Amino acid sequence: MRDRIPQSQTSAMAPAGAPSLVRDGERLRVKPHDNICLIRSGQDWSDTDAAERKMYLDDVEPVLREGMDFLRDDGRSVGCFANRYMTVLDRSGQPTEKTYGISWWKSLAALERWSESHPTHVRIFGAAMKYLSSLGPAAKLRLYHEVTVARAADQFFEYRRCHDRTGMLGAVVEQVNVGA
Repeated sequence: MRDRIPQSQTSAMAPAGAPSLVRDGERLRVKPHDNICLIRSGQDWSDTDAAERKMYLDDVEPVLREGMDFLRDDGRSVGCFANRYMTVLDRSGQPTEKTYGISWWKSLAALERWSESHPTHVRIFGAAMKYLSSLGPAAKLRLYHEVTVARAADQFFEYRRCHDRTGMLGAVVEQVNVGA
């Protein structure tokens, strides 16, 4: 990831501070810290044939979902403030053969640590590599990752009547519950 983020060549892009909560009546605003990392990671199997689709859905997607569920439920233990794994819907609201995960991380370094060594990501990577190596260049599955590191001034998180684990509220969940 750092290869594609020029600033990371001269800066660790370390987080500065910690997210905090600002209350304004029913509105809860998470005031972020500098250098929060956002990743959007997608999967598109719409061009696969039946055999490849079955291999992806049977061997890779369940492992990916397990990792996404870990980040959603227990991600704060590894520096992931919020994670959602979503299915893209078509214009009529029907599911497509495209999914993506989107997550906010304490830092680029926290995302790197999870992706390099956490058992959930090691399993995702292993399943994907087995899948891709068995198909070689004939694979039609499309994968992508978009990563950004944002200044606090470029972020805005505001919630009203939301569950305390919604989005970035999970990063300040103890503050949400105090005096609520």
